[in-house]
Amino acid sequence: MKIEIVTCKGVGKLNEDSVIINDDISIYGVADGVSSIVPFTNQENETGGYIASNLVKNYYQTLHRSSSFLDDFAKINTQLQNKMNEYNVDTLKKEQLWGTALALVKISPYGIDFIQTGDCMIFAVYEDNAVRTLTRAQTAPLEKAVINRWKELIDKGVTKQAELMKDVKEILITNRQKSNTPAGYGVLNGEDDAVKFTEFGKINKNGLKHIVMMTDGLFLPKELVPEHEHYWEVMVNKILSKGLQAYADDLIELESSDPECVRYPRFKMSDDKAGIWITF
Repeated sequence: MKIEIVTCKGVGKLNEDSVIINDDISIYGVADGVSSIVPFTNQENETGGYIASNLVKNYYQTLHRSSSFLDDFAKINTQLQNKMNEYNVDTLKKEQLWGTALALVKISPYGIDFIQTGDCMIFAVYEDNAVRTLTRAQTAPLEKAVINRWKELIDKGVTKQAELMKDVKEILITNRQKSNTPAGYGVLNGEDDAVKFTEFGKINKNGLKHIVMMTDGLFLPKELVPEHEHYWEVMVNKILSKGLQAYADDLIELESSDPECVRYPRFKMSDDKAGIWITF
């Protein structure tokens, strides 16, 4: 088995994304820290998203046995809740919560167990090059409305990222109120219902050649994928042909060519990135 990883900081002060590797119990994954809407840093100048993604990373990388991803997630969620309580975060106010999106796999001789929450993605690629999407980006329906508004503003002549973000911020705040609800998306953020909105399953390893996992910072701009082609398939094949590091480098270069986020509509010039490519 061969593993390639990549993780890099975006425009923020810290990289809130993490790569998780525990070879001893064959667990691998990525975490995408989610900072609170209300600004928060601790005495070490760590953001909530950074604390959350690293809490998950440390949990799994020091784990000696995992019999249930759901049990793990419940423990992690409680740890996040306790950590926020330590910092006197008002956990009844969603705009003050911080947490993490997460995608994990556990590899056994005959199968792959997986679990996901938020918008981290997992793909299986087979010997015949078929790409199988195991997860869905849970935040995508809510973000689509924001991006559509972003595009409307660009069409009206707004060309600065800061101005665009100022206009859509209220929508983003409203979306945050939908965490771990049927109208929204799942995220591990200490809320009592967080584990209920995870997605999980198991596949066998027959004909399986690759597993690819990533945070949303590695998503390819949709404008680069022709409408008649399958978005996820195009993206995964680019990773397989270039390698994760080269793919990430090219994406960062592309993002740098559009600093105001108007050619490729998105919320920041460059988001944090984390990815794992496992080859069997």
